[in-house]
Amino acid sequence: MTVYAITFYLNEDSHSCDCDSHDHNHEHHHHHRDDYDIVGTIKTLGAWANFMPDSYLVKTDVSAKEIAEKIKAFLQPNDLLFVTKVDKDDVESLTPGVVDWIKA
Repeated sequence: MTVYAITFYLNEDSHSCDCDSHDHNHEHHHHHRDDYDIVGTIKTLGAWANFMPDSYLVKTDVSAKEIAEKIKAFLQPNDLLFVTKVDKDDVESLTPGVVDWIKA
């Protein structure tokens, strides 16, 4: 199993309200953080840990490229995604339990 760090950012401007052809002088009460599909996809990859907002660790046999391809289906053009392999022998974190989880 390989440990990967997955970080994503959903740009507010890339998730429109689908309010075409009218002014935007009204409030919207929709859920901006429509990341349920992204998080759900990450959780299907293997053992996972949510160690920072919008950042996950996952233990999986899937490659970084394959992870990115799976998540890319839920991203808009201005969203950001970063997937990288974590070296369990050269890692440090101030978040309690993260290093122990990676090394387990």
